[in-house]
Amino acid sequence: MEVLEAIKKRRTIRVFTKRATEEQVRRLLLAGVEAPSGSNVQPWEFIIIDDPRSIEQIAEAKYQQTLKMDIDDAILENPAAIEQIHQQSLKTPFSVVRATRQKNAYQNCAVIAVCNKKGHGIGRKPWMNVENIASTWMCIQNIALAATAEGLGVQISILREEHQIAVEKLLGIPDDHELSTMIMIGVPAGIPTRREFGADRPEFSWLHRNRFGTD
Repeated sequence: MEVLEAIKKRRTIRVFTKRATEEQVRRLLLAGVEAPSGSNVQPWEFIIIDDPRSIEQIAEAKYQQTLKMDIDDAILENPAAIEQIHQQSLKTPFSVVRATRQKNAYQNCAVIAVCNKKGHGIGRKPWMNVENIASTWMCIQNIALAATAEGLGVQISILREEHQIAVEKLLGIPDDHELSTMIMIGVPAGIPTRREFGADRPEFSWLHRNRFGTD
């Protein structure tokens, strides 16, 4: 499969029928680490997770995070919901469908934690951590495109705040590294023909010349 074809065909896969093999995962990681990085720091680290109990705990952390996001969204739309929650009198319970689906996405797939090294790694200022983050995400994109070319699917599962901290502790990630994301790789149960949320912006509607807002 040509690179441009893989870019066009790549979709987020939410249900898998079979996990990627160890050989496939290692091949995809080798594609990932071909990504560029500032001063060739190569800030990425990977943890292959095949312990069922650990996967269950990570999936539960994702579930709790998504459920909290749904609650937060509801409160933003209706601040009165705070008092209703406090009084346990909310008439419509918060949906767990999205949270459950994200939790179930950890089934039938290879689960890999992707980490990046904090800071630049060569004694430069801490704010240059953005370089390591950018390089690691370019690595993740390489993995996703290589997986698409092999007929595999990938889902990116980001953990934040206390949920990220809990998973970092679970996986023994050292203080000088942080969890970038979890990625799940496997045989897709189906490939979406269109994106699940929103619509693609018209071609070149995002293009400017010399100054923002000028075409």
